Amino acid sequence: MSLIAFLFARCKRAALIVACAAAAASPALGQALNPQPSSMAVAPALAQAPGPVVKAIVVRGTQRIEAATVVSYLTIHQGDNYDEQQVDASLKTLFATGLFADVKFGWDGQTLTVNVVENPIINRIVFEGENKVSEKDLTKEVQLKPRTVFTRAKVQADVGRIIELYRRNGKFAATVDPQVIQRPQNRIDLIFSISEGPTTGVARISFIGNKVFDDGTLKAQIATEETEWWKFLSSNDNYDPDRLTFDREQLRRFYIKRGYADFKVVSAVAELSPDRENFYITFTVDEGPIYKFSKVDIQSNIKELTPSALRPLVPIADGSTYDAELIDKSIDALTNAAGTKGYAFAEIHPRVKRNRDTHTIDVIFNIEQGPRVYVEKINIQGNTRTLDKVIRREFRLVEGDAFNRVLVDRSRTRIRGLGFFKTVDIKQSPGSQPDRTVLDVNVQEQATGSLSLGAGYSSTSSFVGQFSYTQTNLFGRGQSLQATVQLSYISKEFQLSFTEPYFLDHQLNAGFDLFKVLTDFNQADYESDSTGGTLRLGFPTSEYASVGLRYTYRVDIIRPFSGAPTAIQLASGTADTSSIGYTYAYNTLDDILKPRHGATFAFSQDLAGFGGSLKYIRSVGNASYYHPILNDDFVAKLQLQGGYIQGYGGQHVRLNERFFMGGDSFRGFNIAGIGPRELNVRGQGGQNAIGGEAYLIGTAELRLPDFLPADYGISLSLFSDVGTLGHVSGFTGIPNCGNNRGGGAPCIKDNLALRASGGLAIGWKSPFGPVQIDVGVPFIREGYDKSQIIRFSAGTGL
Repeated sequence: MSLIAFLFARCKRAALIVACAAAAASPALGQALNPQPSSMAVAPALAQAPGPVVKAIVVRGTQRIEAATVVSYLTIHQGDNYDEQQVDASLKTLFATGLFADVKFGWDGQTLTVNVVENPIINRIVFEGENKVSEKDLTKEVQLKPRTVFTRAKVQADVGRIIELYRRNGKFAATVDPQVIQRPQNRIDLIFSISEGPTTGVARISFIGNKVFDDGTLKAQIATEETEWWKFLSSNDNYDPDRLTFDREQLRRFYIKRGYADFKVVSAVAELSPDRENFYITFTVDEGPIYKFSKVDIQSNIKELTPSALRPLVPIADGSTYDAELIDKSIDALTNAAGTKGYAFAEIHPRVKRNRDTHTIDVIFNIEQGPRVYVEKINIQGNTRTLDKVIRREFRLVEGDAFNRVLVDRSRTRIRGLGFFKTVDIKQSPGSQPDRTVLDVNVQEQATGSLSLGAGYSSTSSFVGQFSYTQTNLFGRGQSLQATVQLSYISKEFQLSFTEPYFLDHQLNAGFDLFKVLTDFNQADYESDSTGGTLRLGFPTSEYASVGLRYTYRVDIIRPFSGAPTAIQLASGTADTSSIGYTYAYNTLDDILKPRHGATFAFSQDLAGFGGSLKYIRSVGNASYYHPILNDDFVAKLQLQGGYIQGYGGQHVRLNERFFMGGDSFRGFNIAGIGPRELNVRGQGGQNAIGGEAYLIGTAELRLPDFLPADYGISLSLFSDVGTLGHVSGFTGIPNCGNNRGGGAPCIKDNLALRASGGLAIGWKSPFGPVQIDVGVPFIREGYDKSQIIRFSAGTGL
């Protein structure tokens, strides 16, 4: 653009057309109308002249940060032409690092000076005034940490996090005041001063739109609780937005499980009272109609898995009430069925067709055929102590086998059952070929050895003291070694045991026990001294069953107390026992410590008479079954146990070989509290327990849902024990009491009478050790039985 054209354009914008025409004809007039320098006037039309060259960059004010580090953040460098835009960009870049509280630039035409003020370093972070929330939780919540750079923005963000944490714990009035204490070398102590304020509770929870289930039923399904004075142990009686979201999902699951497929939570509103002390929570729900399963079909593309064979595995009956969980269980059952055939990646796709007119739902399970996959390699990681072979021998698969999901799950269960690892995780990864898979086993070791001192109290044994050394994974080979000394009011036990689970690298469980037991049977007017040893050898007969063989040699001494009854006097003296025995065991429990599914069965026999002075045959059996009931919230247990011992070769069963029941074995009765008695004797209330040669006890137990958070470690069970103990022989000269229990000569009361008790079992995993309280009330008993309403035991280990 020419100078004349530029002037004409400026003048046109000024609406001075005439004057501009004259100015165009006369450059002098043009200069009069526009007196600025011509170089400035043409600047927008011409390229801007470059600024002077930056000959040097000087950084001032740094303490910890090197000057070169500051220069590295600049977008303008030495030798560049000075540019205000580049300086502005460098200013923003330095502030964005979070390292500086202030940054200023200076320019003298040759040297660019950068003046910085560094943000301080946090020396430590202190919380003051916290009570409801622990310091550990607060430290985990804030983002600032010691030895990091302090910035006001980060502090304000952490204040918001702390306030939100308190609100989730019902403290909506909480305030946080951050304070700074200056320290030398540009360090500070950051203090969060917290004022928690009162706890905001939940005054009322109400429901709108519920017609099928009342408010009380729905309140039991959600985690949030109404605040009550007696719920001092509860942590759910305050408003928490995250918990409210969880409650919505719990309500949805509750209704869908009962057939209400269209159910939805329209809204969940929490209103704070004017005094800011309580919330009023209202759930608005739309229940909808109840649905039933109409037709269930299976379409399988796997030849080995026919629909007719798979249909019994699907726990859905035509015409039954719709339950979304049954679809998930069906998928698991079909997936396991495909896994047993080696189809590792078989996919089950349920198609659900909802018929809103008839309120029915059709379900079709499509099973897509995937390639058969083989185990290419098994990698084991994390076993820093345990040898690889100890883990591999628990695997139900070996490299080269067809992949089987059921066997992988069983392998995981067996490895966990060793007790050597905190966690056991088995994952699949692709192999070198499409039909190959790699199993990656990640374990985390845990301590397997312990040296412990224990103390406790039992209402049966009074004070109990214990010293033991146990190592269940000796030298990482899976071997077990245990040495125990246990002392109580009625017994003193000394034992040394060793077990090799894979003797000679075969599935042979071999070991030995050495023991000495001194027992003071004050309830029976005698004391015993048993010394002996056992050799053991066991082996599995199937995945869930095993057989154990043993040989025991024992020397027993019975010393009657002064004035002991005749039955006790007849058993006094020394006897040695040489016996062989076996045990068959079967166990399908899903969890050894807290089972919910499965069964156990054990049967053992011991034959004495291979040397020694005693001859008898003892048989003992025990069976139990666990199953969840009432929407899987309760776990039912049924147990039956029994035993019988009989002498042979003209011998009778000795006193200390008989069965004594009560205490742990029959709740509601004292130790040796049931069974045959010698009556009309001196001391012991005119009676004395002599044990029985046969017993049968049945137990029904119902484990209740946890009414407190699992962290409290409290469990409750209702129980009832029913059974009998009796049948004795060898008391020549002591008559049977018959129906007479009055005064007179000593006699034997042995009638196999039925006993029964019921009550409540309370378990607590306390900080100082396990505590067990059994409250049992006998409701069927004999007059001479000895009851024990409350049985208490507690212990601790160091």
